Amino acid sequence: MTKIFVLRINSLLSSADSTLRFGSDNIVVIPMAVIDELQNYRGKPEKKRIAEDILSYLEGFDVNQLLNKGAKQANGSIIQIQRNFHDIEIDMDGITEADRRVFQVCIGLKENHKGKKVILVSKNKAIRIKARALGINAEDFRDDLFPAPNEQYSGRACLTTTSAAIDSFYENKLLDISFINRSDEVTWIANMFVEVKSMESNQSFFGRYDGEKIVPLIFNGIRPYGAAPKNVGQRFLLECLQTNWEEASLVIVKGGAGTGKTYLSLAAALQGIESEKYSRILVATPSETVGNEKLGFLPGDMKDKISPYLGGIRDNLSILINGKDRRNSNKPNTAFENGEYYFEKGIIQVQPIGFLRGRTIVDTIFIIDETQNIDPGDIKSIVTRAATGSKFIFLGDPTQVDNPKLNERYNGLVYLSEKFKGVPECWQVTLSNDESVRSKLSKIASQML
Repeated sequence: MTKIFVLRINSLLSSADSTLRFGSDNIVVIPMAVIDELQNYRGKPEKKRIAEDILSYLEGFDVNQLLNKGAKQANGSIIQIQRNFHDIEIDMDGITEADRRVFQVCIGLKENHKGKKVILVSKNKAIRIKARALGINAEDFRDDLFPAPNEQYSGRACLTTTSAAIDSFYENKLLDISFINRSDEVTWIANMFVEVKSMESNQSFFGRYDGEKIVPLIFNGIRPYGAAPKNVGQRFLLECLQTNWEEASLVIVKGGAGTGKTYLSLAAALQGIESEKYSRILVATPSETVGNEKLGFLPGDMKDKISPYLGGIRDNLSILINGKDRRNSNKPNTAFENGEYYFEKGIIQVQPIGFLRGRTIVDTIFIIDETQNIDPGDIKSIVTRAATGSKFIFLGDPTQVDNPKLNERYNGLVYLSEKFKGVPECWQVTLSNDESVRSKLSKIASQML
């Protein structure tokens, strides 16, 4: 059955092609009030650009078609601009004129199209609640780029094969995917990590699908800056981190608290500095005003202002440098032991995310923590800063979103992961909750609270 989707502005601004994400046999309606909001949008530059792109896209259609029966889009769906139904009464206080017009359009379309389901698509929970109170079907914006947690790409798979195939892998240092049990049911994505077990014995191996075949891990057993992997997920993570920037310039790591994301990333970064692969470490984490930081009220210079958001980096830095044998170091002990040496010498630098525009980041390992709190629209402005010799590492937990405008499926971490899966230069892995190395109490708390 054909459905009619009425879009609010935040759903429309999810991407420049958001109107193409509702199926080929449906109708996408944009109320004229939302067109006005697009025209007058004064938000983030990235969203403003999307608003302008959408207006340009709509301008490419015949306006008479858009305002009447609608125009056919490239995917076969119909797009329509709706300016009618002004006379419908909305008995509800505390709503804006734009929301009132959207509700009027939904109710009018519902009355005029008895055989079709009319659905208001809004990212605003309050709007969805108010719509339902008026008898309007309302849903969150669902996009294949923003899947539910259990559907998100994990970058890893556990597979089975024969003992003979495992012997062949160890002998030849590769395995054709045809030897994997039920290989035709596996979604093979370049750079996906695999744990392959024998169906007949206790034999197993760890590997990576390079786009054609399964190859061994190169850095299995390597301990950057003294940090050793404690589980399978961390083995895969170290492979991502230790691989040179030419092959793995973008690393995406998802995982819950205590899974070692920041710890191992920082260890690999420090090792990269010691081996002179990189000239510096740049670290960033979003504040609550991600993409538009307002840090002026905090005392001190920029480093002082952003430091409160870097507690996780500092904690892990302290653990790493105190766990490494430094008896022969000629660096000042106190500053070195608490990590300030690295900041004082500029080896580790902090970077507010909102001030990346215009920068070109060269010969740097850039760790972006808490990526789940970054708006998807801001991700492009970060990744495009990368230049020759740099490796970007995005870390986060999709289930721990603090930004009130985002959620566990609509956030920068999930967006980046889904957009870049299968890209040869991107390596990613998800660390499972049972791979957390924190205390028993911490694990209990994460499950029960």
